[in-house]
This record gives sequence, C-alpha cells and structure tokens, in this order.
Amino acid sequence: MRLGIRLLESKEDVDFAVGLTVEEGWNYTAKEIGLMLELDPEGSFIYEDGKERLGFVTAVTYSRTGVIGHLIVTETARRRKIGDALVREAVEYMRGKGAESMMLYATAEGSKLYERHGFTPRDEVLCVHLKLEKGRLRRKPAACKPITSKDLDEIVSIDRELFEDDRSRLLKAIYGRSSKSAFKIDRGNGIEGYIFARPDHVGHDLGPWACLSGSPDDAEDLFTTALSTIGEGILYTGTFAGNAEAERIFRTLPIARSWIIPMMIQGKSRYGSAADRVFAIAAFELG
Repeated sequence: MRLGIRLLESKEDVDFAVGLTVEEGWNYTAKEIGLMLELDPEGSFIYEDGKERLGFVTAVTYSRTGVIGHLIVTETARRRKIGDALVREAVEYMRGKGAESMMLYATAEGSKLYERHGFTPRDEVLCVHLKLEKGRLRRKPAACKPITSKDLDEIVSIDRELFEDDRSRLLKAIYGRSSKSAFKIDRGNGIEGYIFARPDHVGHDLGPWACLSGSPDDAEDLFTTALSTIGEGILYTGTFAGNAEAERIFRTLPIARSWIIPMMIQGKSRYGSAADRVFAIAAFELG
C-alpha cells in the first residue's frame, strides 16, 4: 500500500465513507457500502494523513472485471492529488486480481481525473429518480412469476451473456436481500426477462432489469410487478441512454430528477450490444 492509503474495513471507516456520500448528496448507507465490502473485502481504501481520514474509494471485482463505485475526497483536502492516489490504488488492486476490464460511472467533476488514469467514455447512462406514490402501478401481470433460488443459475448465465462476465456473487447477494421483489417471465422455454428491486434508506433501488423477448409489454410487466411489492418513496435506477422503451416506462411515473452520466472503461468493453435488452443496470457502484 502507498503511504497514507490503507484498507477501508472498520465500522469507523464505513461511517466516514457514508458521511462523505451524504455531503456529496449521494446519500449512501452503511448497508450499501457493506455490500461492496462483502463482495470484495480488500477492494476499498481510505486515504489517511496521520489520524485524519481525507478520502476513500470503493471497488469490487468479479471474474475479469473491476468496478470503481465511489471516490470522494473531503472538501478541505482537494487539489492535493489524493483522488489520483486512490484511483491508482484501486486500479492496481483490480489489475492484480486479473481484471481485463475496469469500469465506472463518472460525475462531471470526476471524468477528467479518470481520463488521466486511462478510462474513456464508452456509453451514456440515464440516471432517474422516480416518485413512488400510494395507489399507483399495483397490478400484477399474470406473465410474471417470483424468482426462486432455483432460477438463479439460469439468470446468472443470462447476465454473463449481457454483462460479459460472471456476476454470480452479486446477483445472489441482491436476491438474498430482497427476494420478494424479484420476478421473471418464463413461458416454459426458459427465462425471457427478470427484474430485481431492493429497499434503501429513502425508497428502493431497481436493477438489474433485463428483457430478452424483445417485447415492450414484457419489460413493462416486469416493472409494474416489481413495483407492486414496494411502497412509497423514491425509486433509484439507471438505463442506457439509447433504450427508448426503458425511458418510456420510466415516464409512467412522476420523475423527480434525471440526468446523463458517462460509463467509462479501461480495457475491454462490457455490455457490448446488449443495451437494448438491459433496461436497468444493477447499480452505479456495482456495474
């Protein structure tokens, strides 16, 4: 480890990281940071000057892919190359784990920093905050059935084709956190679509959500079925900006906020030509 950089691992480290996300308006929780540490206990780092924490970065690796999730430096410590040092640490860690592709979803402020470390924009993602209101979207289309633990291997196989890597640990972790909001479409010839939703501190996260059948009705049925299991609040999700059907479905709910961010990659691409079948990514910090 470089001077000043160590593993992010203690409860106090997590509390520091959560506090910085709140200051930035990202509002992550200890539970969400904890999921990243569960998936990759050695992938996240703190920058510390003496006994004062000044910044952190989180990363998770799958089989051949690394994802940088969060990078924040305290406001008083910026312009000291701390962000560069943390990105360098995360990149070298992921490369050491065998990653041939490293990806992230960048803020406007962070894009130039990531470009210095070899990341280039490959696609655009539409970020959406949707308002969930009582009494809306409560129908349950007959085509959608709950995902069971026996379905996970097939879903992992589909996700491997779409994402171009094995994210079995991630999908099983998401399912374990909120199985009641996970649904599939299977007409007897294999799974044609699936969706996962899970609660957070102010609402719900939606994703991954995929539809292989090519039917807009199937995609919308998955969406409304998942929403039928959750309550009020804000729904956080993101889709590739070229997926017009996903955008149309989002507009069936009041939109609290939406914006575009780049998906940046170093090395081999991920998702390839799957953007029209991927209606929501897993999460910005998870790939």
